[in-house]
Amino acid sequence: MIRLHPGCLVVKVASGEQIPCQAESVTLQLQGTDLEWAGEELIQHVAAAVLHYFKEQQGKESVSVAEFTEVLEKVLKDFGYSLSGGQVCQEQRYVEDADLNELIGESDEGTELALFTRLQKEMKKMLKSAPDELRFVGLRDCVKRVLRARRWGKRCQSLNDQVIFFLRRCLSVHSVADCSMSVK
Repeated sequence: MIRLHPGCLVVKVASGEQIPCQAESVTLQLQGTDLEWAGEELIQHVAAAVLHYFKEQQGKESVSVAEFTEVLEKVLKDFGYSLSGGQVCQEQRYVEDADLNELIGESDEGTELALFTRLQKEMKKMLKSAPDELRFVGLRDCVKRVLRARRWGKRCQSLNDQVIFFLRRCLSVHSVADCSMSVK
């Protein structure tokens, strides 16, 4: 038997044929189905991760196309995509956005206490619509404005960490559905 490249996995197709496969060839096969907007690099990394999973974690030398596709679908779903009919489509997710700079406003009430109070109110308001994801942007600028800092320092980093911890805590306390959150 011919020794396979370490990054290869034998994929069994429906006809019974066994084909040695690398992540790049899986990506190319998928890309022939209108995948340009999904991001070639993302698909390549996902396919490589699935191959690695079967080879290293499951200890398999070969898998069926159905097994490979099932795991690939699960991983793509975690990234917000679905594999349907050989095509990758981005799933529709309901996202609530908030700009932290707008949240603290222009007034002199830009204190830490006011920030946390407004964060909690905003979080509750956003979660009423049961979003799939919450996105908060402008954290770095917001922290610098609240602390009236020109440069990022230890105080800024400390408040930054406190805000992230507070948002996570609010999400776990107030969220009733499965909701993810990103803070930038």
